Amino acid sequence: MKRLLIAVFLSILFIAAPPLFALERGAILYHASQEGLIYGQTNQLILPCSVIEATNGELGSGHAGLYIGNGRIIHAIRFGVVEEESNNFITADDVDRGCQYMGAKVPVDYGSGAVWPPERKDQLIVIAREQLGKGYDFQFRHQKGTASGEFTCVGFVEYVFEQVEFDITPNGYYQGGAGGKTYEQVYNCESTLWFDWNGTNTFAELVEFSKFEHPLADIGNVGFLHEGRRHIFFPYTQYLQTTTVGVATDVPVSGGAGSDSSQCFISTIGLGR
Repeated sequence: MKRLLIAVFLSILFIAAPPLFALERGAILYHASQEGLIYGQTNQLILPCSVIEATNGELGSGHAGLYIGNGRIIHAIRFGVVEEESNNFITADDVDRGCQYMGAKVPVDYGSGAVWPPERKDQLIVIAREQLGKGYDFQFRHQKGTASGEFTCVGFVEYVFEQVEFDITPNGYYQGGAGGKTYEQVYNCESTLWFDWNGTNTFAELVEFSKFEHPLADIGNVGFLHEGRRHIFFPYTQYLQTTTVGVATDVPVSGGAGSDSSQCFISTIGLGR
């Protein structure tokens, strides 16, 4: 009888205990957009011409979020910066759209207790939680936060690490040439009144901001304005950085109901919201 009671007690304890995950708090999660595509991965750097296409999430930017431990994440989505279960990183709706998980990354020296003591990692999570409830930067005017908040997904991750003095992606504005990709796009839709409108889109591989041109960018005041040119910080740029290294993911990252479809740029070019 005594052995039976011990066995029952251990069974209850095992069932009630939360799952133990090896993924480090502070790991950065990434996923692609519909059909596994993400802006910057190919040479076809096409932005949606139509407001309708942009609203439907056809920018294909993918998404980035921060794992904070115990099966929880914090990320910036349309409703702002939220904390939720990790399986909401790729919602069930996103799974149906063919969004694919790309993996988790941490700073290259994250395993060094001298460089990344527990206190520094704790500070990272505290700073991330301090941003909860702040808004989403629909116009990409700042992306890494303002006095009142307003982040994009990748801007939120970059900002939090910068606050603990770790710069994932060097600051800078890519205009073309070495260090990235350039694509000449001909826009033709209701946004251009069905006339051809030529623009140059870029993807920065070495610095944060990629220059882009869109027929509605000036009207909607969209993009980080630097020296008269408009820029966006894309998640795949951050993903490519050699300051971080890939690690195994042992937490659920997909299939949740979620607060919202978890694409970074869910509705953007030309909305002016």
